[in-house]
Amino acid sequence: MSLVTDVSAHPNRRDDLGYAGGVRGLLWLTWRQHRWTLIGTLVLAAALVGGMTWLSVELTSLWHQCHETFCPEDSPQGRRLGGSSPLVLAVAALSRVVQWMPLLIGVFVGVPVLTREHEQRTLLLAWSQDVSPQRWLWSKLAMLGLFVAAVTSAVGGVSDHLERLQARVAPVSLFEYGPFLNTAMVPVVISLCWFAIGVALGAVLRRTLPAVFGVIVGFVGLTYLVQWRYPTLMTPLSAHRPIGGPNLDVLRDNALVVDGGMIDYGIDGPSGAYDASGRELTGVELQRLCPPDNGSGRTLTCFTEHGLEQHLLYQPGSRIPDFHLIVAGGYLGLAAVALLAVWWIVRRTDLSAG
Repeated sequence: MSLVTDVSAHPNRRDDLGYAGGVRGLLWLTWRQHRWTLIGTLVLAAALVGGMTWLSVELTSLWHQCHETFCPEDSPQGRRLGGSSPLVLAVAALSRVVQWMPLLIGVFVGVPVLTREHEQRTLLLAWSQDVSPQRWLWSKLAMLGLFVAAVTSAVGGVSDHLERLQARVAPVSLFEYGPFLNTAMVPVVISLCWFAIGVALGAVLRRTLPAVFGVIVGFVGLTYLVQWRYPTLMTPLSAHRPIGGPNLDVLRDNALVVDGGMIDYGIDGPSGAYDASGRELTGVELQRLCPPDNGSGRTLTCFTEHGLEQHLLYQPGSRIPDFHLIVAGGYLGLAAVALLAVWWIVRRTDLSAG
């Protein structure tokens, strides 16, 4: 056979049936298998984006009404931003949904990737075609991963804007755990991480319900672990703050108090209050020095007159980007471990077992 004949027999690799069946076929298969989950995720994301956009407009209006600063608590705008007002409850509810969005991604998008094939015993059919198991795996993960990244990026961008607006009109710190999770790239990274973990647990357990339970337990446990540890990922700074006096500048601009700031009355142990010489008073000594006034304001005046201070450990707001990178890096590392485990399991899967 001549060279011309050989070339004409395969004029274009993209026209080859194996290529079309591999890429386009996997794209179609991914859509067919996950279409309702993808549609449901889009609907939820659209509802979140729409709701948070509306709340952002409301907060922007209040910010302008308060002359682009904090709204006083006794003002009409301050009352809308305080307590359990409908606006505050709506912001809190949507913020909480954003925080739990990665769990939904892991359960409904990540877990079924391999558990569906195991439970329906379609692995032999799926992996005995012209696409290798590894290519099948990475193609599906890439398609679903890009979908997760796109959807969560849209939600995360609007969430970031909403949290920053709330910090402008109300004394809310972006370093607090809830706003911290809902800003910057963190929602996207955590969602991708739990997508990968969901796939990995599905590959290990091969059953949907156990894998879902594992994702839920892991998500709750890791969330509380990060919440407990993240304030000390970097060594906190220290400062002394006059009790009853004006706040120090170091505690403004989204600072996070790690330790201190609490006053304990009537106990034999430390009260958290220091006198002018730097000695910490006991709760009993503090109560004798400045008796409780039942809300009349005399106690705070007494604190100021005696020059009492609080010793605080805090993280300045300027460290928020560094903390975002640390937390995001941890979740990305966990996602990489999960994907490596999936690859190893798929590589060693016995097709004869289905």
